[in-house]
Amino acid sequence: MKITIIGVGKVGLEIARRLVEEGHDLTIIDNDENKINRIQEEMDVLAFCGNGSSALTLKNCGVAESELVVAVTNSDEINMIACLLAKKLGVPRTIARVRDPDHARDFEISKEELGIDLVINPEFAAALEISRLLSVSLPVYTEPFADGKVQMAEINVEEGHREFVNRRLMELHMPKSCLIVGISRQGKMIVPGGHDKILAGDTLYILAHRDSVNKICAKVKKKRQRMHSVMILGGGKIGFYLAERLSARGMVVKIIEQNEQKCRELAERLPFVLILNGDGTDVDLLKREGVGETDGFVAVTGMDEENLLIALLAKQMGAKRVIAKVSRPSYAPLVERLGVDAAISPRLITISEILRFIRGGRLLSLSLLLNGQAEVVELIIPAESRVVGRSLERLGLPKGVIIGAILRDHKIIVPQGKDVIHGHDRLVVFAVGQTVRTIESLFDVGGKDFEPKPDFANIGSGAAL
Repeated sequence: MKITIIGVGKVGLEIARRLVEEGHDLTIIDNDENKINRIQEEMDVLAFCGNGSSALTLKNCGVAESELVVAVTNSDEINMIACLLAKKLGVPRTIARVRDPDHARDFEISKEELGIDLVINPEFAAALEISRLLSVSLPVYTEPFADGKVQMAEINVEEGHREFVNRRLMELHMPKSCLIVGISRQGKMIVPGGHDKILAGDTLYILAHRDSVNKICAKVKKKRQRMHSVMILGGGKIGFYLAERLSARGMVVKIIEQNEQKCRELAERLPFVLILNGDGTDVDLLKREGVGETDGFVAVTGMDEENLLIALLAKQMGAKRVIAKVSRPSYAPLVERLGVDAAISPRLITISEILRFIRGGRLLSLSLLLNGQAEVVELIIPAESRVVGRSLERLGLPKGVIIGAILRDHKIIVPQGKDVIHGHDRLVVFAVGQTVRTIESLFDVGGKDFEPKPDFANIGSGAAL
């Protein structure tokens, strides 16, 4: 697919890298000549220095030939204008990043008139995910698939979890229809086999029917109380969206923000939220405001280091659940080692949404784990796919690809090697070291011809329990 990306900041650059890996034909436009020069050295793309909201620039760069335009500059206005002009030039589909809360609200009414097919608001999406993590009643992190019938449970294994620690996967006594598809150990993702041993400090990724997930949670023996109070460090866009959402659900919310002017603005816009002007790294301030008694603590400042360290401090001071915003992939291993309950990356959420939109059609959902080290993809098998009628053991799946669940006729199947794929099956696929394009090719989802070759050495790379 021929795609134009306008704006190559952190998000734009990461999207470009992912799309190049998937074999798309990219054109890059940015007004920073240094960025353009770096991209030309690093990637095989067409890169132009210019104003993405200029019709002349778009014409000269051949944007009219693109099938998709993704506008992710730091300016909402430039992104909106770029998409409008692209549509006028005949581009079929456009994506715009819109971050300002006022624009985001008004945009729902006018996005079609402006010619924008998908609006991306990374901060709002991050706030929704944090709100979900704080509100979920299970004692482990879960991600829903197959209309909620299948869940991926993420369990942090602690020394006290005798049912997991130092046990091989084949020795575990787990509920029926569960599949351990991955183990995160010291920041690296492992696709386990039955003989692999679980260690304290590991994070297990388990695909299972939602009823089985409830039974797993009972084994973990951790109770999570309902969230009544949440303290937010950072009054930026994520902090605003999150506080607005949580307070509307009746929670007691406090925001700690160092910028006095921003505090005034937040106080005007969030009348039911307590806004505190102060330094969130001040231990005395956190103690005075009752961080030890709060149900949830969320650090969403612009500094990853500060978010991780203050979230850890809040945990040690007694906060029941702590979440940190982390943008840099290199910090992913720290999340597990430090004991932070969850890390949220607006960048990864944005990339997931854009990739899902680009693939469209039969790709229903896409989740990136450990800053993109692994993916969980939900897709529908076309009736004409070459894998229809084949058993899993004869698919020849590459190493690191596991079919974790099949939804067929509203029933969930956690498959074994003998199970056969049917047309219109809905699969939840866990993959390490594979691109979405490769996964789609494996199952003929997306139009690219692919003839799977049997590779019996890869059968049973996960552990059915």
